[in-house]
Amino acid sequence: MPKVKPKGSKNKTASTGGSRKRVASAAFPAENGRDEFFNDSDSDAPSHGEEQEQQAETPAEKRLRLAKEYLHQMRSAEAQADSNSDDEQEAGAQDSLGQLLKDNAMQAAGYLQRKIAHQLELPELRTVSGMDASTSGRFIRTSKMAVTAVCLSSDDRMAYSVSKDGTIFAHDLESGKRTKFNWQRTEDNAHEEVGKAEWMKRKARSISKNALLAVAISSDDRYLAVGGGDNKVHIWDPTSRQYIRSLGGGTGHKDIITGLAFRDGTHQLFSCGADRAVKIWSLDDMAYVDTLFGHQSEVLAIDVLRQERVVSSGHDHTCRVWKIAEESQLIFRAYGMAVDCCKYITGTEWVTGASDGSLAMWSQTKKRPTSVLRRAHGYPNPGLGPVNGQVANSLNGHAAAAEESSPSFTTTDAEPVGAGSVGGDAASWIGAVGVCKGTDLVASGAGDGVIRLWQVADGKVGKVLKELGGLPARGFVNSLQFSKSGKFLVAGMGQEQRLGRWTRDGAAKNGLLVHQLNLKPQSPLGGQE
Repeated sequence: MPKVKPKGSKNKTASTGGSRKRVASAAFPAENGRDEFFNDSDSDAPSHGEEQEQQAETPAEKRLRLAKEYLHQMRSAEAQADSNSDDEQEAGAQDSLGQLLKDNAMQAAGYLQRKIAHQLELPELRTVSGMDASTSGRFIRTSKMAVTAVCLSSDDRMAYSVSKDGTIFAHDLESGKRTKFNWQRTEDNAHEEVGKAEWMKRKARSISKNALLAVAISSDDRYLAVGGGDNKVHIWDPTSRQYIRSLGGGTGHKDIITGLAFRDGTHQLFSCGADRAVKIWSLDDMAYVDTLFGHQSEVLAIDVLRQERVVSSGHDHTCRVWKIAEESQLIFRAYGMAVDCCKYITGTEWVTGASDGSLAMWSQTKKRPTSVLRRAHGYPNPGLGPVNGQVANSLNGHAAAAEESSPSFTTTDAEPVGAGSVGGDAASWIGAVGVCKGTDLVASGAGDGVIRLWQVADGKVGKVLKELGGLPARGFVNSLQFSKSGKFLVAGMGQEQRLGRWTRDGAAKNGLLVHQLNLKPQSPLGGQE
C-alpha cells in the first residue's frame, strides 16, 4: 500500500527554506541601509543571474549612499573648522549644518543667492593702444568659423563648444587639451529639405544647414544636446563622445534651432527655434512631449532652472514665462528691438540683452523691466555709464533713479578701452548674457571689445544692475558661461555674430576665451578679510 504524504509537508518545507533565508540575511546585514527584501522571495534558490541582480545598487540606494557621503563631508568640514568645541558648540554645529543643507537646497532651487559680486577684484581696463592685439585671457583656438554656443560640465572641468561650421569640441580647461567629436552623417542625422511656409522663406538670417547654434548638457553629464541649421536636436554621450540619435522629423522644428536648455536634475530638454515654437523633449524616453505656441516671431533664446518655469525671448520684442504644469504663459513686453538672449538669475528674476544694446532686469511680478541700461555696450565707451568701479545709469520701470544715476559719460574725445572693435551699431549689439548660478554676478558681451560684469542690487522699484568692470575680448561674444564657483568665465568668441553675417571683425579669432576671476577672501562672519 503506497504511503500517503502528510498534508502540510510541502508548506513546512517552504517555510523552512524561507527561515533559512531570513537567517542568512540576519547573518549578513545589508549595507548602506538596505531593506531586507529576502523575506518576500520564493523558496527556490536564486540563480547566478538573480544573485548579481540582488547585489546591484538601485537608484534609491545610490541616492541614499551619496546623501550619507555628503553629510559625512559636511560634518568633517564643520569639525575641522572648530576642533575644540564643547557640548553647546556641538549643538550649534548641528544647527549650522542643518542651515547649510537648507541653504544649499534653496540655492539649487534658485530661491537663494550667494553674494559674491562685491568680492570680485578686476584689473584696470586699459585702453586699446596699451593692450595686446587680441586679449589678456587664455585663448583656445577651435574651429575655422565663429563659436556660437558654449556649455560647462557639472564639475567645471570640461567645456563643450559648437560653431557655424558644424564642429563640436570638448575642451579640458585644466590641461588645455581639446577633442573633436566624430560627426558622421547617416540616414538618422542627414539633412532633409522640408517644405516651408511663405512667411518662413524670407528672413534676414542666413544660416548654413551644417551650422550648429545651440548646445546644452544635462546636470548629471549624461547627455549632450546640440542643434542648428538642420532643424533637428542631436543627442550625444559627452563622456564617450558617441552619437546616440536625433530628435525631430514630423514633430520637430520646422526651422533652425536657436536655443537648448536642460531642466536641472532631470533629462527634460527644452528647445526653441525660428519657427516660433518652444518644444519639450524627454531624453529618458528619447521622445517628443509637447509644443508651446505664443511667440509671434522667431524665438532666439531659452533658459530654465529646477522649476517647471521656462523663460524665452524672441524677435517679437517679448519675453515669455511658460508655466509647464499649469499650461499657461506670462507675456512681458520689452521697450526696444529684438531680445536676443536671456538668463535666469533666480526662479522669478532674469536678465536679457537686446539688439539695440540695452540690458534689462525683469521680475515675474512686473510686466515691465525693473531696470534698463541703454547702450550698455556703447562704442567706444558706454553711453550712460563709466567703465569701472561706478554705477551705470539705470531706468527703474519708466524713470531713472536719481540716487543710482551717474553723470553721463561722453564719448567725444575719450579713447576706447578694451581689446578694440569694428565700431558702429554692431559693436553695441548684446549677443550673450551669463549668470553665475545662485549668485548676484552677471556678465554681458557684445562686439565692443569688453565683456562687462554687473552686480544685481536692490533698487527703488526692483532689482537693478551695477557695473563692476570689464574684461577685454576682441570679437563678437556669442556665448558666456560662469563656473559654479565663480572663479572663471568662458566666452565663445567669433569674427561674426551668432545668427548672421551682418559685420565681420577680421582682427578677432574664433575660439574660447577663458578669464580667471579673483574673489576677495571672506571671513566666517560674512565680512571681507
